[in-house]
Formats: sequence, structure tokens, C-alpha cells
Amino acid sequence: MRYREPLSLNALLLVPALVLAGVACVAVSARQVTLAATATVTLLLVPIVFRLWTRTWYRGLVLRGLGVFLMGMHVPLLLGGALAYGRIGCAEGGCPRLYLLGVLVSPVVGALSSVIYWLVGRPPV
Repeated sequence: MRYREPLSLNALLLVPALVLAGVACVAVSARQVTLAATATVTLLLVPIVFRLWTRTWYRGLVLRGLGVFLMGMHVPLLLGGALAYGRIGCAEGGCPRLYLLGVLVSPVVGALSSVIYWLVGRPPV
């Protein structure tokens, strides 16, 4: 008789985290600041509260999560800047929308990367 392994709680939280990040990105592009802020804060709080209740926090996990937030936050900024600079006629500042979109989405991507790290992060060996 084959036994199925129980579903991981991390997998259960990853789907709502991705949905909240998607809602936040759509809200940012639609200029709905309140909805974007609410989705981002919820994206941060739900997994953190879950993690506080179900797992032990080891020393340095919060600082590493903040570092991952800063690294993840710079990806849309660099991508938006590279795409804006790579377009013909944008070298003189003709395409600020791409970079502005990267600026608006960067906190959402940073929060998502930090939450994913806190969900799957393991203590150092």
C-alpha cells in the first residue's frame, strides 16, 4: 500500500503569496495605491504570522530576509532601467515610464522575495 506524503504548509502558503503579489502588481499598474499597499502588507504579514506560530526563528533569519528584500527590490529597477536604456531614442530620457514602472513594482517584488526566503529559509550549517 502506497502512502501519500502530506501536503507541505509552505506549498499551501506559496499560492496565496503569488496571488497577493499579482494583485499588488495589477493595482500598481492601475494606480490604485491603497489596494497595492494593502496587498503588499498582507503579503508580508500573513506568512510572517504563520511562521511565528509554526516554526522557530534562528538568529540572523530576519536580517537575511531584509537583505533578500533589498536584493529583490533592485531587480525591477535594474530591469526597467536596462529596458528603457536599450530602446532607440530613450538614451536621452525619452522613456521614463518603463523605469517608473520598475520603481513602483520594486517594493512588491522585494516583499515577495523576502517572504519566499522566510518560508523556505534553512538555518546555516
